[in-house]
Amino acid sequence: ISESEKFYIEKININGNFNTLEEVVRNNLIVDEGDPFNEILFNRSINDIQSLGIFKKVETNIQKGSKDSFKIIDLNVEERPTGEISVSAGFGTEGGTIGAGIKENNFLGKGINLNTNFEINADSVKGQFIYAKPNFNYSDNTLFTSLKSSTSDFLTDSGYKTSELGFSLGTRFEQFQNIYLSPELDFLIEDLETSSKASNTIKKQEGSYTDLYFNYSIRQDLRDKKFRTEDGFVTTFSQELPVVSDNSELANSFDITKYKKLSTRSDMVAKVSFYGKTITGLSDDVRISKRLYIPASRLRGFEKGKVGPVDNNDFVGGNHLTSLNMSATLPNIFEGLDNLDVGVFFDAANIWGIDYDSSLDDKSTIRSSTGVALNLMTPIGPLSFSFANALSKASSDKTESFRFNLGTQF
Repeated sequence: ISESEKFYIEKININGNFNTLEEVVRNNLIVDEGDPFNEILFNRSINDIQSLGIFKKVETNIQKGSKDSFKIIDLNVEERPTGEISVSAGFGTEGGTIGAGIKENNFLGKGINLNTNFEINADSVKGQFIYAKPNFNYSDNTLFTSLKSSTSDFLTDSGYKTSELGFSLGTRFEQFQNIYLSPELDFLIEDLETSSKASNTIKKQEGSYTDLYFNYSIRQDLRDKKFRTEDGFVTTFSQELPVVSDNSELANSFDITKYKKLSTRSDMVAKVSFYGKTITGLSDDVRISKRLYIPASRLRGFEKGKVGPVDNNDFVGGNHLTSLNMSATLPNIFEGLDNLDVGVFFDAANIWGIDYDSSLDDKSTIRSSTGVALNLMTPIGPLSFSFANALSKASSDKTESFRFNLGTQF
């Protein structure tokens, strides 16, 4: 075993970033000018830059420096439209859901992420605005804030209506190698209105609430790369702790996702994910608006919020939920269509726990579905489809066989 010749980075030239500030690119370089040249860390830096989603191409050219032990790196990027207007819709057994959003991944060329979205269905209107600034004040920390508002009107069928207005402020940083910490303060104002049709339990909860929560998550990222991951896993633990609350709850969640490339001859990658969350009332039963629902992305083939225990013809969510998701990409299905990605998936989930009435619980019912997902990059932007078929469900669950999302870039 002999020591190889050492090289040092003399200079890094960044070209092609006409709208993007140079610091956005340099903030994602693990190796910098004056450092020893490490090919593994350098390739990881290039992958991190690609994962930003603001460049169409990232190419490098390594040249000899002023001395034999020096290297000069030319980093050539090609910018792409970073804004996106999207429209989504789902069609199921009872009507559909419509949503829209506007995203900007490189606001003012500073790598700032802006995301505005809203969702409308027969019972509710929800909207949210999110701002995230990476490397805030040159601290290597991401600062994020959000503003959300929602109204859910079930007065006609279930006898209650909720209105929420919330604000959050937090940060995200790498505490240890590959371990990221995200503390956050979450402030929420809610009004709960009931009518004679509401159950006695919900009538007891009528009133106005003010909540201040301290939320945090710990994330361990051991993927081989962020852009087009082929191996490794990501683990996240999150907790929501009440600081000041009129009706306090404690929530815990755990998520682990494993990636594995299935073939050395193709880009076929499998992904397996397990997710679990639980919420417990500390002073009383969990408020109706705080109860858990299975995320739509973790149980395709079912209408969002239309799964689980039912009380007075209303889906009231649960205190506990779990999901298992398996998917795999299918490369080269259609020859010549490099802009089309096809994948298959299997989703299974369960939601249970009714703290105010155990007789409504249906914890023995497992919901599951399988289907095909297609993502097509068109001249006007990304277009995605999801076709799903429910394999098992409760008689009260509402299914959704088709969902699409259309976006245009600017």
